[in-house]
Amino acid sequence: MNAPLHSLYTNEVSPEFLRNLDAQHFTEERLANCCDETLAVVRQQQDYIVAHPARAVYRLATEGSQTRDGGVIQQATSPFEFTLGDGQKVRAAQKGDCVLYPDGRTAQIVTGAGQDYDYAALVGSRLCNGDEIINTLQGGFLLVGREGVPMAEDFLPSVKQEEHQ
Repeated sequence: MNAPLHSLYTNEVSPEFLRNLDAQHFTEERLANCCDETLAVVRQQQDYIVAHPARAVYRLATEGSQTRDGGVIQQATSPFEFTLGDGQKVRAAQKGDCVLYPDGRTAQIVTGAGQDYDYAALVGSRLCNGDEIINTLQGGFLLVGREGVPMAEDFLPSVKQEEHQ
């Protein structure tokens, strides 16, 4: 009995994907029907996107995410849950969760998205043994890095920086 194969998502995306993140979602016709307050908010957001285009994405890691050295997140502790295309539910991983390797070793996730995001684990999060999460089963929830907008200091810090906190 084989487990169903799932798509694996990474943080590698095309320039077109990044441009699509910044695409306008409202037509001028639709905006013409908005009240002044709503129109001001939409225009402010549009100006922000033009000034700070998307430059990177960071996907949330889940149960089933794999590491560079062959580990897999077996059981995540976050209450946040995703439903995959086949109906399977997987939890989001977070800093402190463990990865299991085929030989039985385990390693703990030591970096993540930081306090602002409840220390969610990301593709790119590091483990206590120097390994790194390289993919995730969910492709829909991601954080966007924008040009000229620094990420929080505790967002995917280097492992050395994390050890001193």
